[in-house]
This record gives sequence, structure tokens and C-alpha cells, in this order.
Amino acid sequence: MDLPTQPWFAASGISESQRDALVRFWLAAPQDLLPSLWDGPTGEASRFLVRSLSQSHSFTSAQISCRDAINQRLQQGLNTPLAPQLLLANFLLSPPGLMKIASPDVNLPPWLANAYRQLYEGAQQPTAPVSVSANPQALPEPDFGPFPNSLQELTQNRIHLNRLLGLANLYYIDPEDREIASELIQLRRQLAIIIERCQESQLAEIWATDLGERYWALVRSGVQKEPLEPQDEQLKAGITKRLQPSQGGGFGTPGALNAFLVAMMFFEPGSMRVDGAEQKLPSWLLPAYQQIFAEPLKTQA
Repeated sequence: MDLPTQPWFAASGISESQRDALVRFWLAAPQDLLPSLWDGPTGEASRFLVRSLSQSHSFTSAQISCRDAINQRLQQGLNTPLAPQLLLANFLLSPPGLMKIASPDVNLPPWLANAYRQLYEGAQQPTAPVSVSANPQALPEPDFGPFPNSLQELTQNRIHLNRLLGLANLYYIDPEDREIASELIQLRRQLAIIIERCQESQLAEIWATDLGERYWALVRSGVQKEPLEPQDEQLKAGITKRLQPSQGGGFGTPGALNAFLVAMMFFEPGSMRVDGAEQKLPSWLLPAYQQIFAEPLKTQA
């Protein structure tokens, strides 16, 4: 594999020179994030490049070889591993009118079937490339839909679950990215609100779902070191009070576990300890608390 010599940016993906970069992106994209990625800037750039193709488009020999290899894999069936990634990459190398998938509703997940239809069954001409590339910030923001009103709803919402995991991981990798930090801070606030609403007796069952993994990714991310906005200051002060026996709170009082889960999203690992955690924390929470939160997070080299 040839190493790249220059970075590329999703906002500048709407140019022919970035077609190969987007092909590589989709082939390597994590499967559980594909729907949200397709709804984001990389998906927008990919859709434009697909719609810019004509049946007389001249592909490079490397692009033709890549398309042939993808088609050979897809002939094994659309339920084979990496089939969604292969299809998204193949879109970029297949002009509308020259690609046909039988029974897309049966053979593809709904979001991918809809993407195929938009590009190949109801293809529209792309808008003028000059106007789009001249102002890449004008690309439409992805519509994630409203944030769920309860933890139960969130466990069923793959878009927001994946968004939570993706933002936590991106922030951990690059905490200096202010856009990622701002979005993760907002998501943390929304998550804190619905954690506080949840009945304490339901937390164990909910944390056994994918939501638990996403929550611990946020705790690991290091976002707790970010300066707090006034509403987050109030939120943190409220949960701190609920965990202090001197102010009528503490473990054993109603909602204490909810408050503790919220607190771990606002206090840095190692900065808040539970004395006698083995007796105060339930078995579903204790191991992760000890592994992730009881000790300070190691900083990246």
C-alpha cells in the first residue's frame, strides 16, 4: 500500500482529485458508524462525486482494477463481510445507469437501500461544482434527529449511540479539536439529563447494553478537563451535593447511583474516590469504576 503524501479534508472532498481518498475511506470505515458517516460531510462529498459521473467518464486503470475487485467480492453475496463498505466505495466508481442491485429493500439495510435509490434509481444532476467548492463550509450539517428523551430510547437509537462513541474516540485522539470538544460537551449534558431521569432500578440492565460501552468511552475520553459552561457548573454542583452525606446525600439515598454516573462524566479519573467502593457500588458498576475511574488516566505520549 502506498503511503499518502498529503492530508485530505472532507470539506474538500467535492473534487475529482479526492475520489480515490474517499474510496479508501469507505473501504476502511467501521461498519457500526457507516449510517452516520454517510449522513455526514464524507457522505455528502461522496454523493456529489457519484452524481458527477457520466457513462463516458474516464477512470484510471487503478480505479478500474479496484472496481473489478470489488465487484468480484460482491458476487459472493450482499451479506458477506464488508459488503456495505464495498458498495459505498463502488458507488464512487460506478456512474448512474451502469449499476443495478436487485431487490435493494431485501438485500440491503434500509439506510443503504435508500442511498442506492437516491443515486441510481432517482439520480439528479449535481449542482454546479464551482459554487459548492468555493464555499465548503456551506455543506449541509448532518441531521442526527432529536436526542432521545430517556436512556431506554437511547439504547435503541443507533445513530446517537454511534455518534456518542465516535465523538468520544475522536476527542481522545485529538482533544485540541474545538468542534469535536464542543459537540461532545453538548452530548454529555444531554446524556446527564436522561441519566438523572432514569429509575435507579433500571440502570444495571441499561448499562449491560451498548450504551454502557459508549458511556465508558466518554469517561475515558478526558473531556472532564474541559472548562465548564454555567449550566454544566450548576449540574455538577447539584450532583456533588447529592453525593455528600453532610448535605443529606450519599450512597444509599434515592438517586445516588444516577448522580454518581453523572459525576464520573464531570470529574477527572483519579480526582474523586469512593471510600469502601466494594460495599457501596453494585457489582455491575464496580469493576469498570476500579479500572477506568479510580486511577488517573494515562496521558498519551
